[in-house]
Amino acid sequence: MTANALPEETDVCFDQTRRYEILREIFDSLSEHVAVLDPEGRIVDTNRSWNRFAQDNSLSDSCRVQTENYIEVCDCSTGVSAAEAKQAAAGIRAVLSGKIPEFSLEYPCHSPQKKRWFLMTVTPLKNDGVIDGAVVSHIQITTRKQAELALVRYERAIASSSSLVSIIDQHFVYLLVNESYLRVHDRKREEIEGRKVAEIVGQEIFDKFVRPNLERCFAGETVQFETCLETKGAGQRCYAVTYYPYRERDESVSGAVVTATDITDAREMRNEIANSARRLAEAQRLAKVGSFEKDFIHGHKSWSEEFCRILGYDSGEVDPDFNLFMHHIHPEDEPDFKENFEAAQSSGQDFTTELRIRTVQGEEKHVSLVCGFDLLDDGSLLRLHGAMADVTERRLAELRLEMLANTDELTGLPNRRHFLELVRTEMVRSRRFGKSLCVAMVDIDDFKKVNDTHGHGVGDVALQHVAQTIMGLRRAVDVVGRVGGEEFCILFPEARLEDGVAAAQRVVGGLADSVMEHEDLRLRLTVSMGLTEYSEGESLDELLKRSDDALYEAKRSGKNRVCSRAASNGEANLPGGEAGQGQTEAS
Repeated sequence: MTANALPEETDVCFDQTRRYEILREIFDSLSEHVAVLDPEGRIVDTNRSWNRFAQDNSLSDSCRVQTENYIEVCDCSTGVSAAEAKQAAAGIRAVLSGKIPEFSLEYPCHSPQKKRWFLMTVTPLKNDGVIDGAVVSHIQITTRKQAELALVRYERAIASSSSLVSIIDQHFVYLLVNESYLRVHDRKREEIEGRKVAEIVGQEIFDKFVRPNLERCFAGETVQFETCLETKGAGQRCYAVTYYPYRERDESVSGAVVTATDITDAREMRNEIANSARRLAEAQRLAKVGSFEKDFIHGHKSWSEEFCRILGYDSGEVDPDFNLFMHHIHPEDEPDFKENFEAAQSSGQDFTTELRIRTVQGEEKHVSLVCGFDLLDDGSLLRLHGAMADVTERRLAELRLEMLANTDELTGLPNRRHFLELVRTEMVRSRRFGKSLCVAMVDIDDFKKVNDTHGHGVGDVALQHVAQTIMGLRRAVDVVGRVGGEEFCILFPEARLEDGVAAAQRVVGGLADSVMEHEDLRLRLTVSMGLTEYSEGESLDELLKRSDDALYEAKRSGKNRVCSRAASNGEANLPGGEAGQGQTEAS
């Protein structure tokens, strides 16, 4: 080596050193958490982000110390992310062995304080075409993941909503409608989306009602009103309709989101409650209302005779103490009452509430309580006074109305509307989780003869007998509803066709073996049943239609039996005998 060559080699060495320093600085400045592995999966190097994350999250040294085998660390992982860690280990092995060109995995890495998601990528390091290790990087994708999860939640909420939801652009064209909208209008999605609103609702209704409201909405106004509509799929119903402006990121309005909530039953209940409230107001005018008073200055306190009676006391036998009144408040209502009462007392504002109390005799009552506070000039309390009215009858009437809205009065089973809501909910769950379900239409055999021979009173007893017997024979998770005169329907959640057939056979056979007794009359009743398994993508109407078809086949085949239709082809299965013989076949 000559003396003249030394400066050149020194420059080269300096350049390489400087290049290393620059590359190292770039490596450490990466926001991703990066580790370099050797061909065996051992950690060769980690960048600053990797080390900081490990330190901030109290991870073991095995996740950041060089020479530790990262694959083994993943294999030995325990806890909520153990499954993802094992997938990561398998992916790293596959990259190092050349089986795959790269590997990626999205995984959760939640801390006690917040939820986080990361994207892990593994790429090979090659030297002259030979895999000499791998680069493992983890980049946080929490914001995107949360947005994706929120989007899924919103989509599911809209799809499963019982309200009618549609999005309409400024050309009056449907961009999107949900399942409830399709069901009520008895249309398929392709028959509505992409078409003009006037084509669906009719030109006259569009010009008179829809277009003016849409134009107000396009101008930025939220439009709300109640209306009654007649549709092909739902008949005459009342809806609470809202037109929301659909705004882009720049706040410009590009369309309208229209929701229509069925308030038919609610309106009927509201009218009934309003009538009850008017009757109650008249009754309260004539009835006594208990009063109470406490003088904070002189310590005087009193409960009226009616106040004592509501609590179950005879007047004069009780010390009218606030703590004693608190003792009568229902345990579930006491915390809220105490908090609100103390807040009102501190501010001197009047206080009104409804709550439940328990009388001395243990009877539960609903009461309406009004409290007022008189204050001194300095703001301190002078006097507490108020009144308490027994509103048990009115409150129970409201609860009964709520029950009647969902229940068949004769049998106590869910009525048609409520039962179909339960089926729709289960269909959504079936699609979401991949669970099977079956639905069976049930019809009492020769029910007309029962009515004609013994009268409608006995017919009602027969309906109650069938309802009670089915309820006694069903599985705990099965739901039974009355959907027509002598028609019932059974929902078998998480049941494949063969499971549904077995359950249906048990019901049909049990009914055939049971005896209805009424006064001196003893009758044996039988039912025919049409069972079908839900097929993903079919509507509720299609599911019920297949069940009806199977029911008609059971009737034609001799009654007192089960006929079924599979989800795959819809062919009716002819039974080999009566239900009691257990010979019904399923495809």
